[in-house]
Amino acid sequence: MVELFDMANVEVLWMLFAVAIIAGVVDAIAGGGGLITIPSLLIAGVPPILTLGTNRLQAVIGEATAFATFLYHQQVSLPGLIRGLVFTALGALLGSFSISLFDKETLEVLLPILMVGITCYAIFSKQIRRTEAVLPRLTTQTFMCLCGLIIGFYNGFFGPGTGSIWMLAFVILLGKTIKQASIMTKPLNLMGNIVSLGFFMFIGAVDYRLGLMMGAGQVIGSVIGGKLVVTRGDQIVRPVFITVTLLMTGKLLYEEVPFKLIAHSLAAF
Repeated sequence: MVELFDMANVEVLWMLFAVAIIAGVVDAIAGGGGLITIPSLLIAGVPPILTLGTNRLQAVIGEATAFATFLYHQQVSLPGLIRGLVFTALGALLGSFSISLFDKETLEVLLPILMVGITCYAIFSKQIRRTEAVLPRLTTQTFMCLCGLIIGFYNGFFGPGTGSIWMLAFVILLGKTIKQASIMTKPLNLMGNIVSLGFFMFIGAVDYRLGLMMGAGQVIGSVIGGKLVVTRGDQIVRPVFITVTLLMTGKLLYEEVPFKLIAHSLAAF
């Protein structure tokens, strides 16, 4: 385990604390805070597997805070979510246990394509711009069961982009506005991340002191971000959501597209 808690690393710890505040704001509004915290932890010298586990801990604290903020402002309809929480937990458990049974390489190739689709939809779709809810395509019960299992499974098995997938599902299938989708996504994504955190805790891949310190920053950021969603709603959620999906798509394409192969091909002409 990397030891950052000494006088020589005070500046690094403050940097991670500040990063967690920023990530908390972004996460509360549109998700995707991991795009900020994971690279920061790696730059700080935390090993990859420990980075993933520690990141889950601080993210769970932030999502719980955002959820509590929305509850306080009476923005969450709990009866419709209870079924979703149960099926999301079940899906995440199944996904976690299935990690060793299926090949992740296919998802690693398909995910950039999925994120490109989500980003294009967010930019060009009129549904994302709606400020009023419309008639749903599925009943709430069917949506929570079906999407809870599928998206929960994906979160437990793989994970990247889960928040964006949830938000788009709420907009397309339940007719929610982007603000409503942002709010309703939080407890469901939180449940999936709690299950995933349990896995990392089981294998001993969590730095609790670092995770809790960053979690304190997440609390500050999540309260700020949650209040921005409540007060400014669709005006802020859509641009942040598009920005997050653009960044995530760019990151995934950079990691997955064989740029060296492309460069060699161009050089051949």
